[in-house]
Order: sequence, then C-alpha cells, then structure tokens
Amino acid sequence: MRILLLLLLFSMPLHAAELQQITFKNGVKLIVEEDHSAPVAMVQIWLKVGGRDEVPGKTGLAHVFEHMMFKGSKALKPGEYSKRISAMGGNDNAFTSHDFTAYFETVPANQVDTVLKMEAERFSHLNLDEEEFGREIKVIMEERRMRTEDDPNSHMFEELSAAALRLHPYRNPVIGWMQDLERLDIHDVRAFYKKHYVARNATVVIVGDVDFKHVKKIVEKTFGRMKNVTVPPRFNPTEPEPLGAKRVDVHLPAKSPVLAITLPVPVWQPGKNDTEAAALAVATHILGGGRTAVLQRQLVDKQRKAFSASAGYDPFGMGLDLWYAYGMLGAKQSPQAFEKALWAILKNMGSQAVSEKQLQTAKKNMVANEIFAQDSLYLRAKEIGRMETVGIGAMHKDEWLNAIRTVTAKDVQAVMAKYFRPERATTGILKPEVHP
Repeated sequence: MRILLLLLLFSMPLHAAELQQITFKNGVKLIVEEDHSAPVAMVQIWLKVGGRDEVPGKTGLAHVFEHMMFKGSKALKPGEYSKRISAMGGNDNAFTSHDFTAYFETVPANQVDTVLKMEAERFSHLNLDEEEFGREIKVIMEERRMRTEDDPNSHMFEELSAAALRLHPYRNPVIGWMQDLERLDIHDVRAFYKKHYVARNATVVIVGDVDFKHVKKIVEKTFGRMKNVTVPPRFNPTEPEPLGAKRVDVHLPAKSPVLAITLPVPVWQPGKNDTEAAALAVATHILGGGRTAVLQRQLVDKQRKAFSASAGYDPFGMGLDLWYAYGMLGAKQSPQAFEKALWAILKNMGSQAVSEKQLQTAKKNMVANEIFAQDSLYLRAKEIGRMETVGIGAMHKDEWLNAIRTVTAKDVQAVMAKYFRPERATTGILKPEVHP
C-alpha cells in the first residue's frame, strides 16, 4: 500500500486551485488562492526587505521591524493588533529572513476584510515611539544572547557564514551583530521604515475561503491607497568564486565538538537552471533527508564518526545558497576523522551515480512532502509569498516539482562533481574550551 501511495503522489498534479493576482497602480501586488473547504483564511503580508537590505553598521534593522510592527500605530495601541486578532478566534505572528519580512494571520474567513484594514493601517501609520524602541531593542539583544551568543553551535555557524562569503549579504546574521544593535537608534528605525515599508515592496497573499473579486476591492481601498514610491533595485551582488579552501576554528565553552562545511551553490532560476537546482535538492535529500539518509546511515550508524549528521540546501534564495553539511561529535570522536569520511562520501557521489533506488526514494519523498504540505493554509501561502518576494515568481511554483521529477542519477553526479570540491569549501570546527 505504501508503494502504491507513493506512486500515486509522484504522478498526481500538485494544485487544483489557480492563483489569481493583480498589481495595483502603486505597486502593491495581491495573490489569492481560493479554497472553500473550510471557513478559514490565511492572510500574509510580504515585504521585499530583509537582512540583505541593511547597510554595514546597521545590521538587524529588518528584524527590529518585525518587533516594532506590534508596538502600535495611529489607530492601534501597542499590543492591540494581536489582541483583536485573538478576539476574532485567530492567531498572528511574523518572521524575518535575509530576503524578506512577512506578517501573517489565521482568521475566520468573515474577518479577512477587518484584518486587511488593520494591516494597511499599521503599514501606513506605524507609531515609532522612542521609548517603545528603547524597550524592544533590549528584548532583541537578549534574544541574540539566548539564540546565538549563549549557544555554541549557533555561534559557530554564524562565524562559518561570515568567513565563507566576501560580498553576499548572507554573511551577516539576520538578527544583527551585537555591536550594531547596541548603536541603533530611533532615527535609524524611522529612516528604514520610510525607505522600505512602501507599496512597491508589498505583496498581499491570501489562501482560504475568500472571493478574489471581493478581496481585490478591499485591498484596493486599503493597501492600494498607499503612496506610490519608487524603489531602487535590491542589493544582490555576484559572489566571487572561492580561490581556495578556508577554515575557521571557534573556541567556545561547549560540551562537544561540531564540524561543518559550507559551499556556495546556485539557487533556482526558472527556465535557466531547473535541472541543476533540482539535482542539488535531490542530492541533498539523499545525503541528509531523514533517518535513512546517507550521512546518518554511514557516518553515524555504521562508522560511528558522529552522533548526528545531516545536510541542507535552500533553492529559493537570491543569488546563491550556502549549502552545508555537519556532524555533531561525541567527546571521543575526532573532527578530522569525520571530515575525512564526509568528503569520501561527497567525492564518491561525484565520481559515480547514485543507485536508482536512492534516486527514486528521494524524489518520491520530496514530492510527497510537498503534496502533504498543501493541507496547511500557512505553508501554501508561505510558498506563494516567498517565491514571489525573492523573484522566482509564484506562478512558477508547480514547475519546481516537475523539475524534481525529471532529475536523473547523472544529473546528481554532475552537480556533485561540479560544486562539491574541497577547494571551494569553508570548514568550521567548534572546539570546546578546556578549563583547568
């Protein structure tokens, strides 16, 4: 039965509902996927602003705004927005990355009009109070301490990214460097808001029990009335090809060592590199996709070189992705032995094709995961918003799985041989400090 289910999923189309969209005169875009299976809707507002849009010395501003958007506007008191959403029986939150900032609400479908009006209100008339900022920046600095500075693994990966890239903004942490956070002031915040929180940077995504024609009228009366402001092209430099291997040793008070490698690889550009990007994704799934993945099975279960190992690739970025693989090591496990075994696996995948069983299992699992994710309004809207915001285009979303389906073992071997070479890698080792 499991085999039959996987075969069915592998061949079935992903979406039944069509995307409907419109761009208003001021540049705001609306994308709707109607789903009348339940009286619920997911509303997401996506901004083409993230860590990549910050200037040196001002890192963390995009994430600061994720916090400040809940601190009140002309018509909403601090915290009132979330209280109103909760009173509707809904929930709300936000997230920031290098490439975007997004705000989202799950609400009863009959409350979508109200949500859109409130969202447009805070996007147009945010209260950037100096006292509120002073309190919130302390919260953000504490968040950085907890998530990064007091977490040796996260701290090491931050150092690894900074060492791996020379020009690309992915080298900076989204939450910002602590020395920058300490120096930000309300004038920086207000200037950032004025420059980036404008109509041409905004995309409204709605998935759920709504009518496109009706929603279009509401968005036109709310976001469609924001000022029409010209925005410059986003910062997206071409990262120079690595000239040789780099290594970073990070000495921190940690319980056990960690070794990670990262290599710059391309992201997906529809119609230009479909096969290559899809092959990178399939190769990564073969290596790190779950308990039966090659790194877990070979380096952890069989060779005992680590107690945990995996790999990751994000094809939906801007410019490039930092592909990574890592191993969490026990006190008696050697980083050198793990690194040698890891590269043996990567080189082997570049010199000979993976088995047909490995290939088909990875592809079927990837397709199945994507199809099962369609049960979530949140994930469906997030896929639409993200692809639109990074420049891939939401209308291309189904083409990604078509590319996955056509990947061959030779395609996987080709990308492994092309990109996975030691001289292109940056290696980071977390070395636990030993105190007398």
